[in-house]
Amino acid sequence: MEMKIGAKLTELRRKKGLTQNQLAEMLGISAPAVSKWENNSSYPDITLLCPLARALDTNVDTLLQFEETLSNEEMEEKMNALLESTLQEGYEAGEQMLLHLLHTYPGSSALKFNAAAALDAFHIFFPTAGEALHKKWMNQKKELLTGLRSSGTPAYRQQATLQLAFMAINDDELARGEQLLKELPKHSVDTTLAWFRLYIKKNEPEEALKLTQKRLYSLLGQVQFCLTSMMSSQVTEDHAHALKICEIYKTLDKTFGLGGMYDGLFLDIYIRMERFDEAAACFVRYVDAMIREPVLPKRELFSPGLTIKERKPAASKELRKMLLTGIEDEAFKPLLKYPSCIEAIKRLKACT
Repeated sequence: MEMKIGAKLTELRRKKGLTQNQLAEMLGISAPAVSKWENNSSYPDITLLCPLARALDTNVDTLLQFEETLSNEEMEEKMNALLESTLQEGYEAGEQMLLHLLHTYPGSSALKFNAAAALDAFHIFFPTAGEALHKKWMNQKKELLTGLRSSGTPAYRQQATLQLAFMAINDDELARGEQLLKELPKHSVDTTLAWFRLYIKKNEPEEALKLTQKRLYSLLGQVQFCLTSMMSSQVTEDHAHALKICEIYKTLDKTFGLGGMYDGLFLDIYIRMERFDEAAACFVRYVDAMIREPVLPKRELFSPGLTIKERKPAASKELRKMLLTGIEDEAFKPLLKYPSCIEAIKRLKACT
């Protein structure tokens, strides 16, 4: 079988930030020779394989693409076997198995990440192993994560950076921990706990409180979205089940002060169930909720983290227009026989 290593060479060279000329100079050869390797027109001399691997911060197996890979199922199986062996035979057996796996699959980001977790497990399994051994495992974990941070896949690189930040904060290297956290793209991984620990270590409890309040508010918004999606007609036709979810949404809303617009959800379900008396009552309350002053998030939970501003009315003009347009839909026609709904429509039009 013909061996083609050109694409791998190009990938490794670019990752190192080297030009073909620079790589050639490091190896004492001509730039056209490197070009021919990358075009698969020729191959490196066997005597150049080790210097080439060193220049590209890799090993010969990876260079020649002889490296084995692991599926997710194989990874889980091997890590379970590692932990079981460690528990039954001691940490020496676990260390040997871990070292063997890392040598067998040197380019596997997933394995390195799981190996770091296994070293955490060694700490838990053997709390009395001694300070020196625990320090060795911690250094091994840091080395694995540092390698992932510099050359791992994006997802593992971000997780490795977050864990290194945790380690720095726990070691009172607060400036280092903060620097690592700031490297992470926003919304890529949840850094809340790491920032919380950092602020507490820096004796900045108010910043820790603000951070937690903002995260709580964000998570509640995600929960609201999930509940709304679960009761959608596109997801379930079980109206009774949808009503139960709606009750949960209402409880959440009232507990945290999230806007008080839940009657719009009940309205949709009651119309689908053709329970028009209840739908009419919900419609009236929904309109009143749209034109009144807003229900604000509870200050005891969200202040000073959130800047809570008074707004009038609770719903935007665009949202009120959307409701007026929706009333023209055939599904709303049964509500027009209720005087209370007619009056509610008038109030809505008056402030739109």
